[in-house]
Amino acid sequence: MSRMIGFSVGALLAATMAAQTAALRKGVSVQMPITTTAVAMPDADLADSLVVAVTNGGTVYLEIARVTPEQLSGEVKAQLLARPGRRVYVKGDARTRYSTIVEVLEALRTAGVNVAVLLTSQRETTNAGYVPPSGVEVLLSPPDATQPVIVKAGGGEASDAELKEHARRDRAVVLQADGTAPFGDVVHAIDVCRAEGARVFLDLPAR
Repeated sequence: MSRMIGFSVGALLAATMAAQTAALRKGVSVQMPITTTAVAMPDADLADSLVVAVTNGGTVYLEIARVTPEQLSGEVKAQLLARPGRRVYVKGDARTRYSTIVEVLEALRTAGVNVAVLLTSQRETTNAGYVPPSGVEVLLSPPDATQPVIVKAGGGEASDAELKEHARRDRAVVLQADGTAPFGDVVHAIDVCRAEGARVFLDLPAR
C-alpha cells in the first residue's frame, strides 16, 4: 500500500510539474544585463504575459512576433484595455543600443504603461532545474518636481560613486542616458541606484 501511495504522490508531482512547464511561454533569446538588486518575476514566464524582447541587432518582438514601435504601442494598449493591470516586461539584450530601448519604452508609455520591468540575469548560479525570471522596476514618467535632478549615465558620463551619492541624497534618481551606450551600461546605473534604496526614473522624450 505504501508503495502505491508513493507512486501516486510521485505521479501527481510529475503531472503538476508538467502542467507548470506547459504554461511557460515561448520567447526570444537575448543576452540580458546582469544585476544584483533584481527580484523574482515568475509571472513573466506565464503564457499570457506581456514580454517585449529587443535583440542585439535592435529587432523588437512582442512575445515571438516581430513588431515596429508603432505596432507595439497599439498591441500593448489593446491588451491592457482587455485585461487592465497586467505588467509589461522588457527583455533587452545588454549589447543593444540604448536608443532602441528608449523607442520601446516610449511606445509602452504611449500605450499607457508608466512602470516597466526590465528582465535581467543574476551573478549567482544555482543547480535548480528551473529558475524564475528576475528583473528591476523602472518608472517611465518623471517625479512630480519643477526641476528634477537628472543624472547622465551610460557612455562613462557618471561614475558609480556619483550615482550612489545622488541616490542616497535624492532617493529618486532621474537617469538620462546616452542613446549610443549599450543597454547593459544603463541597467548597471539603474542597479547601482537601486542598491542605495532609490527609485529610478528614466528620462524619456516628452510625449
